[in-house]
Amino acid sequence: MAGVSLITGAGSGIGRQTAISLGQAGDAVAVADIDEAAARKTADAIVGTGGIAAAYALDVADPAAVADVAGAVVRDLGPVERAVNLAGILGFADVEDITDEDWSGMMAVHAGGTFHVCRAVLPGMVERRRGAVVNTASVFALRGQAGATHYAAAKAAVIAFSKSVAREKAPFGVRVNVVSPGPVDTPFFGRGMSGDELDAVRRERAKTIPLGAIARTGQVSSVIVFLLGDGAAHMTGQVVSVDGGETMR
Repeated sequence: MAGVSLITGAGSGIGRQTAISLGQAGDAVAVADIDEAAARKTADAIVGTGGIAAAYALDVADPAAVADVAGAVVRDLGPVERAVNLAGILGFADVEDITDEDWSGMMAVHAGGTFHVCRAVLPGMVERRRGAVVNTASVFALRGQAGATHYAAAKAAVIAFSKSVAREKAPFGVRVNVVSPGPVDTPFFGRGMSGDELDAVRRERAKTIPLGAIARTGQVSSVIVFLLGDGAAHMTGQVVSVDGGETMR
């Protein structure tokens, strides 16, 4: 790889590992995250090993901010050839307890954020007749999840959107695929838990996974990098589950 990649949610977890991996593969990486300090740490890690990266503060739910950052990336690094939408939030509540704000916020970040980024980068890809996008769903979107219906619905929207864009842009050499992770051992997964509590949750959650373990960030980021590369040149509109077999079908 040798181009420009834009990664949202790149301040930590899967996004950070994906950004670092793309930097190691030779891409100039636009590291975007709502937490600017975290984005800078990721960018510094890439630059520290000889790569090229720039950090951007970005709330993907804000369409004007996405447009501004996309323009800045082109000015700073060059045309975006690869984009990965990893920015996300998570919430749990029974459906009758989900507020209008909960629902709209979940949709704004996942479905809206994915749309805003794609709308910003796709015209350039279409003009150059090449490009690759990876969006992020979840096992919850594929099997449903009690107590997280708004999150599951937002992630299901990402899948339908991605398949539709894949069909629309395939004639222009632009590919769009989806990675659908199960639980991944990131700060996002363990937020608010003590060490002992987190270990207990890991053990219980692993019991539901045929391979018997929660994924590591690198096990998901490596699939994303593959989907962005030449090895996946004949793949578009696909939903690739990285979930230890939880949703095998």
